[in-house]
Amino acid sequence: MVPQPAAAPADVTISVYGDSLADGVWSGLYERLKTQPQMRLVRHSQLGAGLTRPDYANWQAETARQIDEAGEGGYAVIMFGANDMQGVRDENRKGYLFKSPGWTNVYTQRIDWLLQTLKDHHVTTVWVGLPVMRKPETNDDAKFMTTLYETEAGKYGAVFLSLYQDYLDADGNFTARIDDSRQKSQQLRSDDGIHFTGYGYQLVATKVLTRLQLAGAPAPKPAVKAASAAPVAPAQSPANAPVVPAATPTVTPAAATTSNASVPTAKPVPADLPASQPPSQQPSLQRPGAATGAAAGSSIGSHGRALMATPARQL
Repeated sequence: MVPQPAAAPADVTISVYGDSLADGVWSGLYERLKTQPQMRLVRHSQLGAGLTRPDYANWQAETARQIDEAGEGGYAVIMFGANDMQGVRDENRKGYLFKSPGWTNVYTQRIDWLLQTLKDHHVTTVWVGLPVMRKPETNDDAKFMTTLYETEAGKYGAVFLSLYQDYLDADGNFTARIDDSRQKSQQLRSDDGIHFTGYGYQLVATKVLTRLQLAGAPAPKPAVKAASAAPVAPAQSPANAPVVPAATPTVTPAAATTSNASVPTAKPVPADLPASQPPSQQPSLQRPGAATGAAAGSSIGSHGRALMATPARQL
């Protein structure tokens, strides 16, 4: 029996922020990365979260703390929208109807806050747009919001991942099922016409990992050393263009448990999903800079919530 090499310490952090859609993307990333031991996958997505929610201030404060704890560098994946197709109140409690100029102004400011906070921490960010929705009115709302996400992401050097032209039928419309590479029909979207199934989220996660790989590592900043602390790894500047060196080492993320949950049992993966590829063909993420602070020595999910075996379908 060939002895297995000792597990290497986690080199790269991917933190996931957002609502139940983001939670599903987290589950897809988990399935893709759970066999790779050099990745820290942190779950900060929250069921019911949103940028228009009355409890937004609490969510904002918690997210700011989480980003501070993660320290410099790393990657972030963001997805919002499932709960934001509603009116909003600003910080002075003034209300605005959905899609009104006042609503757009408040909502855009909240997108900008999150992107700026991640940029200040030199985090390479991928913002995932909303997919096509089953109901026409919901689909129109999704297109409106996705335009805001794409516009603001571009202002802050974040990568925008559009899903709107993906996973459609032959006529370019919403479809709940899709044929895999074996021509076997797979359930792609959940019954609500908004979320994906576990299979669908793995497909989305594959796209996310590809965009992260193309984003590459940010260019290094001069190191800043504290007089009373250990040397801090060089900070990173935002990624403005793909930087993928030819000799990028394979970083093999893995998942561990949080303090109050166990690792979900592995399920069979359809042959067309990248998770079934041999290790040599798994996606490589180059290290964008060692995380500092509390995240530096944590295991996967240590600053997130409990792992879930099944992607949530509720809003």
